[in-house]
Amino acid sequence: MRIRFYNILFLFFISLSTVKAQEAFRNPDIPQHERIMDLLSRLTVEEKIGLLRATSPEIPRLKIPKYNHGNEALHGVVRPGRFTVFPQAIGLASMWNPELHYRIATAISDEARARWNELEQGRLQTEQFSDLLTFWSPTVNMARDPRWGRTPETYGEDPFLAGVLGASFVKGLQGADSRYLKVVSTPKHFAANNEEHNRFVCNPKIPEKQLREYYLPAFEMCVKEGKAAAVMSAYNAVNDVPCSANPWLLTKVLRHDWKFNGYVVSDCGAPGLLVSAMQYVKTKEAAATLSIKAGLDLECGDDVFIAPLLNAYHQYMVSDADIDTAAYRVLRSRMRLGFFDDPSLNPYSKIPVSVIGSEEHKQLALEAARQSIVLLKNSKNTLPIDTRKVKSIAVVGINAANTEFGDYSGTPVNEPVSILQGIRNRAGDKIKIVHVPWESDVDKKAGIDLYGSAGKAARECDMVVAVLGINKTIESEGKDRDDILLPKDQREFIEEVYKINPNTVVVLVAGSSLAINWMQENLPAIVNAWYPGEQGGTAVAEVLFGDYNPGGRLPLTYYNSLDDIPAFDDYDITKGRTYQYFTGKPLYPFGFGLSYTAFKYGKPEIIDLGNELSIKFDVKNVGRYDGDEVSQIYVKLPDTGVITPNKELKGFSRNTIRKGETKRVEIKVKKELLRYWNEAKGEFVTPQGVYRFMIGASSDDIRLYKDFIL
Repeated sequence: MRIRFYNILFLFFISLSTVKAQEAFRNPDIPQHERIMDLLSRLTVEEKIGLLRATSPEIPRLKIPKYNHGNEALHGVVRPGRFTVFPQAIGLASMWNPELHYRIATAISDEARARWNELEQGRLQTEQFSDLLTFWSPTVNMARDPRWGRTPETYGEDPFLAGVLGASFVKGLQGADSRYLKVVSTPKHFAANNEEHNRFVCNPKIPEKQLREYYLPAFEMCVKEGKAAAVMSAYNAVNDVPCSANPWLLTKVLRHDWKFNGYVVSDCGAPGLLVSAMQYVKTKEAAATLSIKAGLDLECGDDVFIAPLLNAYHQYMVSDADIDTAAYRVLRSRMRLGFFDDPSLNPYSKIPVSVIGSEEHKQLALEAARQSIVLLKNSKNTLPIDTRKVKSIAVVGINAANTEFGDYSGTPVNEPVSILQGIRNRAGDKIKIVHVPWESDVDKKAGIDLYGSAGKAARECDMVVAVLGINKTIESEGKDRDDILLPKDQREFIEEVYKINPNTVVVLVAGSSLAINWMQENLPAIVNAWYPGEQGGTAVAEVLFGDYNPGGRLPLTYYNSLDDIPAFDDYDITKGRTYQYFTGKPLYPFGFGLSYTAFKYGKPEIIDLGNELSIKFDVKNVGRYDGDEVSQIYVKLPDTGVITPNKELKGFSRNTIRKGETKRVEIKVKKELLRYWNEAKGEFVTPQGVYRFMIGASSDDIRLYKDFIL
């Protein structure tokens, strides 16, 4: 009996140790690397390949559930269900406020986790591309040309601004916990993705110098400072090599130079395009081989990283090491999301569903809309509206009564506020608001008849607020613009309205720059609202009536016409693109935005702090309103004999300054960002010599100059 007892005891301990070994990847007390390696050792090659697709299937024998990568969160969670909808990304960029940007991203990821928790850690979520812990956001491609249809998704034309905001957004999405990611942020599209009409075959030729100095830095900041857990590769090729199979981009730059330790996902269907559209290789097996060896870890599209990748493996084109490396990277992100741990250990599992569309988030969306609005023109103090004189307002125009959110937008929990409704709410009973639907005076064949209700309202009212602009039918993914004008019917409409009532203010609802030359020359006031999110109508009304003093600034240049810029497919920015190289007179310059008050700048000082420079100066509000001033620092590098920008944004600070108040502003500039790409050395160089620092209210409105020797 004693021998039998010890045999049973021995078998018990053997089985116990086996269970422990089987559960090692679920043990949060051992190092992450050991956990991942343990799980990899248990997977078949077919199961590992199953991890490398965006719609990853479950692994029942290990009780690993399915996971659908790839939701969207540019300005709010898109699906499933309803969420808070913030201003579109280009509007968020116009805030020039990294701190508020971070708070917005934090709110977005809180709502994502809350819905995930509501759906029992995702078990009840069954829709494709609707899981809530992986987001293909932000978009940090450079908006180098106003025709690009995805400009509204970006943070504008400047790599420094986009990089600072992108890194803040990544941090806000991913959270600050030392062990767990709140969600995975995926900056996209790496790299030089800038045309829609030919995006599947686009192949720009861009020198490494321009890539390093202009097209890549925003991604670099998202990786180095934001610690992005993923990056999405682009559809297009660069210098004859498709981005999704480009070892220079995905391995040399991303992993070697920037020390990226996340995973790379393809844009949807991109690996298959190597065979079809690009005809870069002849088979999907070859596409799978080149992509995974280049550094692509995850495919969106369920096409190449399934049977073709397995076939390539069986044909010895792809090794176990290739597959294990990609699977390791994908599993690392899952582990950091807490997939293999008890939810009680994860602080994000406690976020309640009540945060979704909460009053706090509603107010945050309103504040974002306020701070994003850019006042483009305001002659003769037309704005704010003087309610002592204006007793009736005609609200007209295509975008007056609707709420345009832009592409990749969710559905709001809270009732969205149109600009018309915002004006009505603010005006109350004291001011008569007459709204005329757009369709009543614009025939669908583009004929304008202002002898109808719009003309009557314009004649009889003290003021006209015309809400014009564009929408997703004109600019969006897959749809570039042919020109940068307002549609013809709107141009005719506003000119006719102005003839009837010169006291006409235009509110623009759009996601990119417009050549509104006639308006600038004739109308007394123009307000740019972008796609302002669910609370946009309230924010616009607050600006119109003076309850809020606009402080937004343009994150891109407004050109007078397409004659100002090179051909769409010319990626050489030194040929007059963006404020950095454009030598003409723009309609509105990068960084521009008016205020109801005025600011005066005082003498600057620059202090060398070792790794950075401290630039200090006084800003005094010399006007009649409290307001925000966005102080901007531009730098011109010493002459090195190579082409460098006329000026480059290297620092900015948004400050609220009360009327009569003087505020001491300090902006720190990292010396490592005072650089250019030395092609001979193959590295960035900070040159010695005299640097010119330019401090002002826009790229064209420089108030102070200060030379400094490094």
